[in-house]
Amino acid sequence: MKAHPGDGQPAARSGASGWPREAHGRASSARTGLADRVYTHVKASILLGRARPGDVLAAHALAQTLSVSRTPVHEALKRLVSEGYLVSQPRVGYAVTPVNLGELRDLFQVRTRLEALSAELAAKTWTEEDMNAFQAADRQAQRRHRELRQAAEPIELAQFLHNEHKRFHSMIANIGGNRRLERLISDLQDETQRFWALLPDDQLVGRVFLADDAHAAILTAIATQDPAKARAAVVTHLRDGVQLMLDTVVPEYPPPEDLGA
Repeated sequence: MKAHPGDGQPAARSGASGWPREAHGRASSARTGLADRVYTHVKASILLGRARPGDVLAAHALAQTLSVSRTPVHEALKRLVSEGYLVSQPRVGYAVTPVNLGELRDLFQVRTRLEALSAELAAKTWTEEDMNAFQAADRQAQRRHRELRQAAEPIELAQFLHNEHKRFHSMIANIGGNRRLERLISDLQDETQRFWALLPDDQLVGRVFLADDAHAAILTAIATQDPAKARAAVVTHLRDGVQLMLDTVVPEYPPPEDLGA
């Protein structure tokens, strides 16, 4: 005989909140989606320089701006604290992590080692098909760059330049075939971007993808299929990058130490 609610059989299992578990799961999923949206918004603000080192972010103000409750905002901000982008300040809010020159050195030492390895691996497996893929990606990037320089807001252009820089290095890592290496490099690119955002706008307009001389030199070196040349091109690129950053942001700082590659 089929049981009915009220015949001594529960209609649905409930969680501690009293909600049916399916409904509770849907609510939890929706909250997670909101937290992800807040996380993406705040992280982009930090990476692109809209939120500067030392700026305080208040959860209630973010909740109002993004039309969400404070719960997903707090979840997102705590995640950014765990990743090092924010520091929690009791009774004040969350502050964008101050720039630390020791952290900059650490980031570039690790990036140099990983991206040099990535270039070496790519040189060992390089094919003509890979060159075709880079040239196609470059045509797409240059076309979009022209469009954005004519009509986009500066923040949209900055986001595009960051994404294309990541894409260039991600494609190299993908050719080498080490997926873990690709993920690590992508994360380090994001961490480094908040330092680049401190540079004046005229330093950031720049050239994108293969129109960037350093990127073109790296790709040329990889295409020789000589891992040593590929490694050297990456080390030069990153050493020049950190020197530009130091010259612009803290010109009295000494030249970068050996980046360890």
